[in-house]
Amino acid sequence: MHISVTKCRTLVEAIAPSGNLFLVLLVQELRRQGMTFLGFYVLQRAVQETNISEFQLRRETGLENYEISRACKFLSASHLIKLGRSPDDRRIRIVTAIDRGRKVHNDLLSAAARQLQRGLSIDNGFAGTGENRKLDQARSFLRAGNRKLLGPLQLSFFDTNPKEMEI
Repeated sequence: MHISVTKCRTLVEAIAPSGNLFLVLLVQELRRQGMTFLGFYVLQRAVQETNISEFQLRRETGLENYEISRACKFLSASHLIKLGRSPDDRRIRIVTAIDRGRKVHNDLLSAAARQLQRGLSIDNGFAGTGENRKLDQARSFLRAGNRKLLGPLQLSFFDTNPKEMEI
C-alpha cells in the first residue's frame, strides 16, 4: 500500500511545534531558504493565527525581545510577513502573514512531508495495511497535545532552562 503525501503533511504539521523529528525533516529546506528555525516558527504562527503579536511570540518561546524582533525583521525584509501596529494599542507590534509567506510556509511543509514519506516508505515495518490510519491517529494525538501545551505550559526547542516545578 502507498503512503499518502497528504497524510504525511498533516502529520508533519502536527509534529511541527513539538520535536526533533520536525527539525530533522525541515532543516535542509530551511537552509535552502536561508531561514532559521525561529524564523520558520514566527512564519508558521503568523500563518496559523491572524495578527499575532511579537509579545505573544516572545511569551510562547521564552526568548528575548531582540531575538523575536530580529526574526520578524528578517521575515519582513524577505517579504514573507508584514509588521504593523495594533489599532487598539500602538505600542504592540503585530505580525501578519502575506501571500508569499504562506507559499514559502507551504513549500517548507511539503518538502518535510516528502522527506517523511520517503523515510516511512522504506521497508521498516511501518508500511503495510493501515499506515494512513496510523498517520491520522498520530496527527490527532499530536494536535490534541499541542493545543493543551500551547501557552504557559508550552515546551519547545526554545526551552533553554525549563523551570522546575516546586513541590
